[in-house]
Amino acid sequence: MAIPNIVRSWLYQGFQIPSILFGVVILYYLLMDRALRNALNNHVIIAMVSVGLILQFFDVTALTYITRTGTELVSTKAFCLAWVSIRSIGFPGVINLVAWASIERHILIFHANLVRTKTKRFFFHYLPLVICMMIPGVFYITMYFIVPCSITMDYTKAYCGYYSCVTVNPSVALYDAIVNYLISPFIIVIFSVALIIRVLVSKCRARQRIQWRNYRKMAIQLLSISFLYIVLYCPPIFLYVAYLAGLKQIAAISYYSDSNYFGYYAITLTPFICALSLPELRMKFKICFPCCRRRRPAIGPQALMMTRPTAGPTAAIAAIAQ
Repeated sequence: MAIPNIVRSWLYQGFQIPSILFGVVILYYLLMDRALRNALNNHVIIAMVSVGLILQFFDVTALTYITRTGTELVSTKAFCLAWVSIRSIGFPGVINLVAWASIERHILIFHANLVRTKTKRFFFHYLPLVICMMIPGVFYITMYFIVPCSITMDYTKAYCGYYSCVTVNPSVALYDAIVNYLISPFIIVIFSVALIIRVLVSKCRARQRIQWRNYRKMAIQLLSISFLYIVLYCPPIFLYVAYLAGLKQIAAISYYSDSNYFGYYAITLTPFICALSLPELRMKFKICFPCCRRRRPAIGPQALMMTRPTAGPTAAIAAIAQ
């Protein structure tokens, strides 16, 4: 049974506002603190949260409005092109960043020598971040602005129905599904599982070369975000590719509609997961909000009462009564 549109719109908005607040706070502390800003493992988090905020401000706001009212937020061609472009580039871009993070954690933990010099850092750290956004960016800009599209704007549909410019050609639609949506989830699953296995194997060795206390934060951070995307993002994508491959669309259509809706929460919940996995942010949060600290009972010097032992049963009873 599909979730009613009015419920979807309120759920979107209910999670959107705290997600934006958490995202802004995370970016502020990661960018303002020099040590956190220079840490290589935080760069992909900054990129994910930044793109997620753009999607929250633009895509989720427009989607909430049309879900509630049945019409576009702004019924113009320019708005529709901006909306479909931001969503089409931003959503796969975030997934690509998560996939790259699952690969990069192996580099930072097990092959740190690959990022020791500026040249190596450029090729093994900064360039992949750019490529993650360029792959969907080049494809969708080409499809929306260069290749002629005969689709008519419909201001009562999400993205004005202009995403059909990609799906009208079966070959292009299959390429879009595999390259922009399917490969990254497989990378996330494979490299996340591989990281867990490598952690367990390394801990079981008698002579442990890697001090896991130094890398535990990075591993937990990646695995938490990966689990979020595997649970919320992968099911609708697998069904979408199955439909393109020939599966009849009447199969699990209600589940596909609901799972596609919940797929947005992968991006919405990412700032919360990032906040929980950053101990520096938790510490600063406790400093800013002292009421959230746990109050421990004060321990101070206590006076001990000394009694002189007295013979006889009466003295013993008196001592117990005290």
